[in-house]
Amino acid sequence: MKINRECWIRRGIFCRWVGAYLLTLFMFVVPLSADASGQQVSLRLENVSLREAFKEIRKQLGYKLAYNDQVLRENTQVSVNVSSGNIHDVMTQCLEKSNLGYEIENDVIVIYTKQPDVKLAVPQKSMKIEGVVKDSKGEVLPGVTVMVKGTSVGVATDIDGKFSIEVAETPNLVLAFSFVGMKPKEVPVKVVNGKVDLLKVVLEEEETELEEVVVTGMFARKKEGFTGSAVTVKGDELKKISTTNIAKALSTIEPSFRIMENISAGSDPNRLPDMRMRGSSTLPSGAGGDNNLVSLQGEYDTYPNQPLLMLDGFEIDVQTMVDLDPDRVQSITILKDASATAIYGSKAANGVIVIETYTPKPGEINVSYGGNFRVQIPDLSAYNLMNSEEKIRTEALAGLYASHDLASQRDYQNRLREVKRGVDTYWLSQPLRTAVQHRHALTLEGGSEALRYKLYVGMNQTPGVMKESRRSTQTGALDISYRFKNLIMKNSLNVDNSTGDDSPYGSFSEYTRLNPYLRPYGENGEINKIMQTWDMLYLGSSEPYQVANPMYNTTFNSKDRTTSFSIRNLFKLEYTPTDAWRLQADISVQKTVGKDEVFRPAQHTAFAEVVDPTLKGDFVRRQSEDFNYMVALTASYNDVINDIHYVTGNLRYSVEQTHSEVYGATVTGFPNGNMDHILFGKKYNENMTGSEGTTRALGAVATLGYSYDYRYSADFNIRIDGSSQFGKDNRFAPFWSGGVRWNMKKESWLRDVKWVDDVVLRASYGVTGTQGFSPYQSRSVYTYTNLMKPYFSSNATGTELVALGNTKLKWQQTGTWNCGLELSMFKGRFTTRAEYFLKNTKNSLAQITLAPSIGFASYPENMGNLETKGVELNFSFIPYRDLDKDAYWVVTVNGSHNKERLKKISDALRHMNDLNTSKETDKPLPMYEEGESQTRIWVVRSLGIDPMTGDEMLLTRDGQVTSVYNAIDKVPYGDTEPKWQGNINTSFNYKGFGANLAFNYKFGGQVYNQTLVDKVENADLRYNVDKRVLTERWQKPGDIAKYKRLTNATGGAETSPTSRFVMDENTFTFGSLSLTYRMDQQNTRFLKKSFVSSLKWGFTMEDIFYLSSVKQERGLDYPFARQFAISLNIVFK
Repeated sequence: MKINRECWIRRGIFCRWVGAYLLTLFMFVVPLSADASGQQVSLRLENVSLREAFKEIRKQLGYKLAYNDQVLRENTQVSVNVSSGNIHDVMTQCLEKSNLGYEIENDVIVIYTKQPDVKLAVPQKSMKIEGVVKDSKGEVLPGVTVMVKGTSVGVATDIDGKFSIEVAETPNLVLAFSFVGMKPKEVPVKVVNGKVDLLKVVLEEEETELEEVVVTGMFARKKEGFTGSAVTVKGDELKKISTTNIAKALSTIEPSFRIMENISAGSDPNRLPDMRMRGSSTLPSGAGGDNNLVSLQGEYDTYPNQPLLMLDGFEIDVQTMVDLDPDRVQSITILKDASATAIYGSKAANGVIVIETYTPKPGEINVSYGGNFRVQIPDLSAYNLMNSEEKIRTEALAGLYASHDLASQRDYQNRLREVKRGVDTYWLSQPLRTAVQHRHALTLEGGSEALRYKLYVGMNQTPGVMKESRRSTQTGALDISYRFKNLIMKNSLNVDNSTGDDSPYGSFSEYTRLNPYLRPYGENGEINKIMQTWDMLYLGSSEPYQVANPMYNTTFNSKDRTTSFSIRNLFKLEYTPTDAWRLQADISVQKTVGKDEVFRPAQHTAFAEVVDPTLKGDFVRRQSEDFNYMVALTASYNDVINDIHYVTGNLRYSVEQTHSEVYGATVTGFPNGNMDHILFGKKYNENMTGSEGTTRALGAVATLGYSYDYRYSADFNIRIDGSSQFGKDNRFAPFWSGGVRWNMKKESWLRDVKWVDDVVLRASYGVTGTQGFSPYQSRSVYTYTNLMKPYFSSNATGTELVALGNTKLKWQQTGTWNCGLELSMFKGRFTTRAEYFLKNTKNSLAQITLAPSIGFASYPENMGNLETKGVELNFSFIPYRDLDKDAYWVVTVNGSHNKERLKKISDALRHMNDLNTSKETDKPLPMYEEGESQTRIWVVRSLGIDPMTGDEMLLTRDGQVTSVYNAIDKVPYGDTEPKWQGNINTSFNYKGFGANLAFNYKFGGQVYNQTLVDKVENADLRYNVDKRVLTERWQKPGDIAKYKRLTNATGGAETSPTSRFVMDENTFTFGSLSLTYRMDQQNTRFLKKSFVSSLKWGFTMEDIFYLSSVKQERGLDYPFARQFAISLNIVFK
């Protein structure tokens, strides 16, 4: 009954959400179908210029005006007095003393010059000339003046950029096009049999009129005066690289942003990428020297080198970014240096990624659909395993079947008989499938200039290539904005739901070890629990060794599921009292509920040795709740003084609180797979796991920017943060930055050099910080778990101190120098951007080792300094460009190199070195030493295999030759950080057809080839191995060999980490290929009679091939995959 009750509750909640959405949509959509031009308006103006009148119409009445700036050159004074009239009354009074006319369409007023009744000198047959005018990006231009050269005959383009003019047929007829911010253009008219083909005119932007904006997530800044290092990537550019993975596409376009390679996770849809920007800013901490995951006191995990992610004003996690529909993304801005990121203060040491989605568009109700179908095929090219004949022969050569052991000879004959029968199981294919994925989304938007709305509903189904693994997401978003004179109110509501299932087939590495002469199924097609038993006395062991079938656990119901539900709401109130001032208030609320469930019934192989029925089968549930709110007040000032002094300033104050709870329970005793709910269990574990944390933060930001003619610019930013995470004497800390910018193109000695478009030098320095650690890092932590025994003489309960606090704990700070050069030549045909940065991190948070007598292993302290420096280059070249045909070919090459050095390390890291040295086996573990990098590979130097003995010749630290391995002799030998890595992208477009190719390259780094160790030299021949296991082995004295002698020991040759397996790694990857075709009413005439405004088809291939100088296995736990996708975007009329 409890389960049914929960189902009905969930259904009720779902119905209420749907009802709320439909009611809200009905309230806001129905009134918007009325004609805006009939609404009552009031406006009173006294003797103002026509330009000022248009500005007031835009500001007070909410209309957009499109006009050529040249038509307003006359200093005509107008007066308007309209009370409870309409917009036509206002426009009539404005234009009654001029020769201008107007048209109103969808709250856009197009101003044009009235065509006088003038005829050409020599009257001939008349003809009609029609056409459309667009900008270089393909967007239509309304209000463009179209004149017949040499006459006063002219018209203006309408709201769709179209024009039609009737003139007398005249030889050498030329049309002149002009529009504010665009270069004037003259187009000769070709007349054939008294007719003229439809003209398609493209106007180029005036370089001096462009006002590109840098979106920082808090304030918008004009790029011309911005001193920080920021790169903006349009959403359409991202979709050319990947239709599903925003992070992957971003790393292909911008060299400073990287996704760290994970050869274990492969294409697992439920695993998150480890993203870095400009290397590392945080020292490692936690057991095992893992530089990715930091675990400090308490059960709190974080990726300390991950950049801050912002989505439409919200701070989001990596999962939200990964699940985001690329069709929603309008642009992504990467803020890299301190001058750009200091406004985020204590969260910005690793850079900031600001994601902006599309805002609602005004007009009639617009409905669009976006979706794709994807096919993923497992990529197993990295595996080089033996077939059944090769494997049985290798086992015999290694002496695995002793001639004096009758049982082992019987096993050998049985397996040889299976090989002769043709049994050669390709185990890698057993848990895999070709996955078919799909995504669908509907968007409904519209409204007037005063009230806009946008409703988005989307879903994405992503089954993985391992059977029964999948990820499913559903998203809903409602954006509403209302403008009343100088006041704008915006509300954005987002709801996300996701479910992730891991494959019950287990780790893919289990299948890479199974011998090919084993049958996966029995005689009747059943999956056997045990496939192979070694009956002989293996290496002196008296216990037979059994090989279980990893597919057996798929014969019954089990569960490994993660679910998440989140809701985010952001309300903005913006007031613009003057053109220079803007006041804004933001209130954001986020609530996230997550649940992890792992269910295994009694039949699971994990309980094979368990006798007690109350312990056979288990259910583990872990639930989490997170709640965050933030209130921010912002004041911005932007003004131009005497057309040459540009001043900008911003003030912002914010209050934020985050509360997190995690709790988990384990229940045992589940007799069968059908009883897959936690309430069916027989025995509850009396100790629950969990943690709780509350973090409060205050932030005050002040920015000031000045630019002289956009030639010389300077910025200064300061932020003061206060956080409950740190000691009572260090709760507040300042973070600041300063930057300068010099646009040399505006200098007199370079201004007239036509082939140079832009030359900009930038430099900045600032201090930012890092947060994201345990909320109670500075405080002592107690637990009741181990002492939950009440005292009978009182109501007191015992507690236990489990972690020492540090009241003097300080903020981790990173100081960053940045220098940049931007160059553009030949009208944008060649552009380059070069940057150099130097980051110094101090007060890095780590754990200091304590004496055992104190009772605590460590406590948190600021110990350790880290230096990271690097270079980034980006070149772009346009070999071909024809704006009239909307055709271009762009080639982009980028790359970067980072180098880091530990300047100071803590006692905790020294202790970690000792731990790693003591527990090292056949895999090199990290070592931390001042003056060295965290990415160095530490091994014992090797001189190769001794031809006489077959043993490995090693070098001690002092240079002595020995054959005895000692971990103390390890030295840094190679570096996983490549000398250079980057991307090569090329894009071609012609009349709606587009093609894009993206390649990734990396060279100059090293890698420790663990495959050669695990599957060749240290191969355990009870399992399948790499085909190279028999090549270049030492067999007899005098052999020149790469590897030690073949052995049947479980640990193979038992080789420890040496330089013999450190190899130079150079890779080249064909990342993606995309083909697109856009159909609209201009290039596809039959759409004019349909209900479709435009169509865009796309075909994309991702991860096409991977070439490497090192042959090693990739996709150990989950295989990599190639992806093929077909996408479709439709905009309905």
